[in-house]
Amino acid sequence: MWRILFGGLLAGLILIAVPPSAVAQRPDADEDDDDDGPTALSVGNLSSDFTLGGSGGYNYDGSARALMVSGPNGSLMVDYASGLGTGQFDRDTRRTIGAEALFGGNATLFDEFLRLPISVYIPIRINLDYRYLQPRNPDQSNLHRGGAGLGAGGGAQLQLPVGPDFIKDNLYVRGSALLVPAVATTLNGDPAVATTLNGGDDETARTIGDDTPISASRTRMRRTLDLNLEAHFTELIGEDTGIMAGYTFRAYGRSREEPSSVGDVIDAATLSGSYVQTNVQHMIRVGLTW
Repeated sequence: MWRILFGGLLAGLILIAVPPSAVAQRPDADEDDDDDGPTALSVGNLSSDFTLGGSGGYNYDGSARALMVSGPNGSLMVDYASGLGTGQFDRDTRRTIGAEALFGGNATLFDEFLRLPISVYIPIRINLDYRYLQPRNPDQSNLHRGGAGLGAGGGAQLQLPVGPDFIKDNLYVRGSALLVPAVATTLNGDPAVATTLNGGDDETARTIGDDTPISASRTRMRRTLDLNLEAHFTELIGEDTGIMAGYTFRAYGRSREEPSSVGDVIDAATLSGSYVQTNVQHMIRVGLTW
């Protein structure tokens, strides 16, 4: 399981960082062909409000240091934080480490939209992620949680053809919105979070997130809303090298019951069913683009 997860994250990084044209160049490709857009390496503070297992589970609210590689085919984010509080010392988080990859391809709808240099596309993304959390309470086990899914949404990219020389053809604005249904499972963690209040009967209930009863399985359907907006000045520093600024928002929800049918997957992909919010993230970032 670990090798598959980390191997997938590494493959996602390669697909994101290496443009398709560098992998396979058509022999008849025209030099004037539009490229797929720039790639960026950026850093920032990732603000998170994480809850898993209700008030007796894993919780933190604070900022982490984060690094993101983003490109026309997806993104990879890695974050780290320590000393995150919850208001109750024995429920504080000593440290947390996370990694999340979204990678795939784009189905182009318009190369030019309304005769403007705006490309409109459908991003199709594979999602792999991992979260490690170490509680401050020594009686509580460390949490290892991973997930995998497939999602799609809408995206657009604009390259400005007018303006001053340092902007003309050098400013890219790229944005996308994704809905990603996934299966998430606790690989290891506090047994109290994965068992029930009266002795382990799977038909009884435990509270998750908003203290609403759910069943006790460690595996859940999850859906993620991912919004991403970036502005790239592609040749501000030198040839093919520039700066960028971006904003990322992610909201995660998990089902109250263990998935048991195709209908549960459909619910995750169509914003149906009963879901509990488990994490909300905001990140403003700056970095280099090429």
